[in-house]
Amino acid sequence: MNCPKCRSEIHEMKIEGVDLDFCSGCKGIWFDKDEMAFMVELHVDMPELEKVKKNAKKTDYDCPRCGSKLEEMKFSKPKDLLVDRCPQCHGIWLDKLELPKVEAIAATIGDPKSKIMLASKQFHDRGYQILGVKYR
Repeated sequence: MNCPKCRSEIHEMKIEGVDLDFCSGCKGIWFDKDEMAFMVELHVDMPELEKVKKNAKKTDYDCPRCGSKLEEMKFSKPKDLLVDRCPQCHGIWLDKLELPKVEAIAATIGDPKSKIMLASKQFHDRGYQILGVKYR
């Protein structure tokens, strides 16, 4: 798989049970569907997709997973952070240094208790045992 931006080879790295794809050239990161949500403790990759999708702009960049043209859109409506998303396979490309910005925005979405429960459930679903947390 090659980087949609600089065409360098993308290398896979496992973090917290998720296989993430890193570009060795420009240091961007590819997230397959739902991987970014897991990493930043959200229910979905794009928290306001329906609101931001209508202003998305096609780019010249090909999705590294399926080859469709990526679309550039705001991650969250009130913020100016633009991310590239594949309309076909729903993967997301973050350029170098965009992940900390996504994490900062995600930290302001939802209440702390629900974020902790979501993270605990995600880890549980991946086979980790979270002590003191019960699931129904």
